[in-house]
Amino acid sequence: MDFGAFILFQRLDESVGTKDVYKHSLDLVCRAEELGFSTAWFPEHHLIHYVSCPSPLMMTVAAAARTSKIRLGTAIAVAPYYHPIRLAGEIAQADTLTGGRLEIGIGRGAVNYEFARFGVDSKLASARFFESASVVKRFLSEEEVEHQGEFWNFPASTTVPRPAQTPFPRMWVAARSIDTIRWSISNGFNVMTNVGWGEPFTVIEQVAQQVNAAIREINPPVRPKFGVSRVCFVAETDALAREAMRAAQVSSRIFSRLFRDQVEVRNGFPVPEPLEGEASAEHLSETLIVGSPATCIEKLKRYKEIGVDHFMMFVFGPDQASMKRSMELFGTEVMPYFSDTK
Repeated sequence: MDFGAFILFQRLDESVGTKDVYKHSLDLVCRAEELGFSTAWFPEHHLIHYVSCPSPLMMTVAAAARTSKIRLGTAIAVAPYYHPIRLAGEIAQADTLTGGRLEIGIGRGAVNYEFARFGVDSKLASARFFESASVVKRFLSEEEVEHQGEFWNFPASTTVPRPAQTPFPRMWVAARSIDTIRWSISNGFNVMTNVGWGEPFTVIEQVAQQVNAAIREINPPVRPKFGVSRVCFVAETDALAREAMRAAQVSSRIFSRLFRDQVEVRNGFPVPEPLEGEASAEHLSETLIVGSPATCIEKLKRYKEIGVDHFMMFVFGPDQASMKRSMELFGTEVMPYFSDTK
């Protein structure tokens, strides 16, 4: 099991400017490279400061200019927001500008607040995703692509530039449903998954079981990788780590409300109003990868046991200093346990 760092570009209020958020986030990428993370992953969210990263591909290029070997990925590019011609071209361009270090995570999206404002019918998001992802993969691997589909139609066309990697950057699909898992594996994609902050490990375990069952049934020529993203916070002691979960509870509220389009947004800042039945700080401490290095190692053993190939550390903290310290403890005291010698 290797490790990636998922960088959120979090801006909770006006006390921190966007320029400072970007500097801090890119500094985290540089530190992740030094610590031995294989990949830095960037999100795509729109219209909110809380995740100030509307273009993960643009961020991979910015990060490439400051690093030399860490791979750089989108987690995820939301396919229904793009015409596939544009998405394929921007992926190929980013692959060239990152020196062939690009990883592509792609998915349908899940934030109803964004769907409503993009004019995307959430009921059609999966269908748009399946069509777009198929076309993008063809554009990256074939010189001439003609397409007649439900959402897009165009004559024979070639993506320019061509991707730097042969045949194209490694591609991952964000999947939780069995239909999306089966489609992804049947079409040669790797699978990544993410669950709600308060959802238990058993939900991830169920997804892993579905992935492994689909691999056995489909028997693809190359076994796909399975990646999981999970919020992590490592501190010197369990007690210190638990103190950060009040901040995690606020973030969990924001994400839950955005997914449901039940959020009040003021000048781009979501209002973290409590939700009925929301996860407590104590529950989050138990459910997420939170604790001392020893505690986090014990929690992560379960992920390795169910077949996770790539664990994405969702880098979290109440403030910038604690995020960096958490990632450093993860890199120096947690990751080495899972090296190939173990």
